Amino acid sequence: MGPLNMVENGRTVEVLDIQGGRGMFCRLAVMGIFPGTRLIMVHNGRPGPVMVALDGKRLGMGFGVAHRILVKPVN
Repeated sequence: MGPLNMVENGRTVEVLDIQGGRGMFCRLAVMGIFPGTRLIMVHNGRPGPVMVALDGKRLGMGFGVAHRILVKPVN
């Protein structure tokens, strides 16, 4: 378990928790990201923006937001 911003490119992960307020949780939920969602890391721009794939869509977010999304690897 660790933050999304530490995941290597090409890895699939499952969201376990979002450590933020209601605003962040709602913003991510609108994007389709909430606990239980599986994401594929497309581009980890340490320390820049992070891009993930979800259901054929590519979603971008800042490094700080990605740091607050706790994930676990999926085999």
